[in-house]
Amino acid sequence: MAPVFTNRVPLMKRFKPAKALPAGFTPSMLAACQQLLQREGVQAKLQWNAQEVFASFDGWWLCSGFIPQAKVRDGRCQLLQYAARLRIYGQFGQMLPANWLFAMNYGEAKAVALLKLIRVLHVLNHLGRNGRHLPLRIDVDPRICHAYSDRIVDFTARLLDALEFPAAQAQMLLFLDERTADLGLSLLRRYRQQGHRLALGDFGAGGQDLLRLWRLEPDGLALAPSFMSRALMYPRVREQLLALMPQLAEQGFALAAEEIVCDNMLEIAKRMRADYCSGPLLSERLKRQRAAPRLEQLASA
Repeated sequence: MAPVFTNRVPLMKRFKPAKALPAGFTPSMLAACQQLLQREGVQAKLQWNAQEVFASFDGWWLCSGFIPQAKVRDGRCQLLQYAARLRIYGQFGQMLPANWLFAMNYGEAKAVALLKLIRVLHVLNHLGRNGRHLPLRIDVDPRICHAYSDRIVDFTARLLDALEFPAAQAQMLLFLDERTADLGLSLLRRYRQQGHRLALGDFGAGGQDLLRLWRLEPDGLALAPSFMSRALMYPRVREQLLALMPQLAEQGFALAAEEIVCDNMLEIAKRMRADYCSGPLLSERLKRQRAAPRLEQLASA
């Protein structure tokens, strides 16, 4: 029982509400989001600790994680935007996959309320933790949201308006397959009407991805991480990737390569002209770049 107890204590401390708002957040931001949720009939109370805003939903703790996405030039990383990630924790300290909660048999009203709450957490925490000067990418997956993703397009517009965050600063990444192609087209058109940039996720994982790309004409695409891994291991796959992706870049599609874990993967991403690179390797490099000026100041003091 000792390991369970050891893992549980830090988690409970994490979700222990603090009195003062974390740095970067304002009372008006919290009030605007809480009032919006109440008007929408979402029975959830926003809470916060010293670093973030979180909420409880159906016995689970929900919060937001952010993955930095950067462009690599001359050995340096230029931070371009953040990609939001849902984090789900159980009452006993267990961390759950983000899609596990969606797989539960919620009815329509509860599922839509959940999606609205997640959207609030992502945008609110981005503004509070990352600031307003960098864009935010939000993943929209109708495959695991019971096709309710179209129910929160207008809600997203109201949320961004309440927080005074331009729609052009919030990119939507759509994950589509043969079953959700029509819904995806509808989502893309509605989000584009609101002023959002759009991209297709998991590109290369499906047999109809190129046809979907020509049909939907998004602003960009994110390569499937599994495709990137295969390109690293198999020369033939790598040759195909390096033949196709630069052509797409020349046609104006912004390319994203994710879950980059080593220099070889990063080199492939650079050769295929990826605009957005992310993963453990990039996150660590960005941390070192931010720390370098402080270390130089300490050394010269």
